[in-house]
Amino acid sequence: MQSSLAVLYIFFLARVYTSAFDDGVNSGPSSELSTCPEIPTVDNAEVSTTSFKSKYIKGDSVTYNCQQGYIGRVIFVCDGHKWQNIRNAKCSRKRCELPEDIPNGRFFLVNGTEFVYGTTIKYICKTGYRMVSRVDNRTCLAEGWNNHLPQCEEITCSPPVAKDNIIVDGLPDYDNPIRYGHHLQFTCHSTGLKLVGPKEVICGENGEWSNPFPTCEEIVCELKQINGSVAVAGLPQNNAPIKYGHKLQFYCFQKGMLLSGNKEVTCSNEGQWSSPFPICEEVTCKEGELQNVKIVYGSPGVSPPFKPRHSLNFECTNPGWTMTGQSSITCREDGTWSSPYPTCSGCGPPPHIEFADLTTLQKSYYGYGERVEYRCQQYYTIWSLYGKPFKTCAQGTWNGSVKCLKPCIVTIEDMDANNIRQYYGQKRKMYSAHGEHITFACQYGKRAVNNVAFRQQCRDGVMHLPFCM
Repeated sequence: MQSSLAVLYIFFLARVYTSAFDDGVNSGPSSELSTCPEIPTVDNAEVSTTSFKSKYIKGDSVTYNCQQGYIGRVIFVCDGHKWQNIRNAKCSRKRCELPEDIPNGRFFLVNGTEFVYGTTIKYICKTGYRMVSRVDNRTCLAEGWNNHLPQCEEITCSPPVAKDNIIVDGLPDYDNPIRYGHHLQFTCHSTGLKLVGPKEVICGENGEWSNPFPTCEEIVCELKQINGSVAVAGLPQNNAPIKYGHKLQFYCFQKGMLLSGNKEVTCSNEGQWSSPFPICEEVTCKEGELQNVKIVYGSPGVSPPFKPRHSLNFECTNPGWTMTGQSSITCREDGTWSSPYPTCSGCGPPPHIEFADLTTLQKSYYGYGERVEYRCQQYYTIWSLYGKPFKTCAQGTWNGSVKCLKPCIVTIEDMDANNIRQYYGQKRKMYSAHGEHITFACQYGKRAVNNVAFRQQCRDGVMHLPFCM
């Protein structure tokens, strides 16, 4: 060991001597040593204490130590004028191992893109689980990741407390936990109870139910204000509550009053009455519809209200029309008329029939049973279902089937086209009323070529002509 130190010491003296000789003796007394400027700064590094000097000459080196969390070795060498970074070294962030995963959770980078010194990651739990660790993050330090791995536990909700009057649907079997997102439905045990609160609750992400559990309460209907003229039966004794299914009956105790509404109401399963409470109103008869009638007299008047013993007299609005019903009616004690409003029926102008005219002057109104007679124009023949050319007014409509049958017209041109002629005489244009006959014959030198008879009858404007060649 001592011999090694001696050799090192001799080597050091030789270097000093040589340097002094080269820079001092050989250069002469007037030469100056080449020096480098102030040592450079390096990011995330500090100069080694052994490298500090008052000045640095050619060949001197400066060593940098990387700060905590950084790795590498940086050395600058003086070339007599400036500093040179050997191998372009730098201090790099120290890397941490790939972070560990956790059951039912995952992590993500809070800052940076690599797992290096100073990087922080955060852990979150998947749906249905929640973080139970106080610290949910880890940071890459010089010695590795700090903090322990966080933990996620399954989210569960407490089951509802059993109650006699409520039914819970959806509870897990075999006392299994109620997990996040689980639904429970509630109903009441009997029809006389109503659910107060939500029908359904859901196990939430914080292990709490979405709403408080509902309760079942007895259905009670509120006794509404009753009109002073209405009597009610069926009220509970001692002002006891009116429960589901309870019925109340109503009636009017004053003469001349009539119950308007339902005589009986029931407390329903919604805590509401089956219908509004009725009221007592003064008895009146409803105003009827006037169908072709008018009120000509009323006692005490012709305008509503029509109270019991009120009478009305009617007439038809058109003279000659027929009234159906009673011409005088009276309002009864129960608010109904002794008979329905009467009606009157008549007819307006008779209908137009093609090729026909009325035999009498037309009127604007016709009474029940009145009739009109039609007459056909020249060459047209009257026809009626019942043999007489009449239409009769009945119940506001005209009854009877009447029409004018058309004549047949045969011209010289028609006969020449078929090579025929009139058997008796020769007319330029022949009119034949419905039902009349005309006899034809072939023109001279022509012969019949079809089976159409030469004696033809006119039928409502249609006549078939024979043909000759």
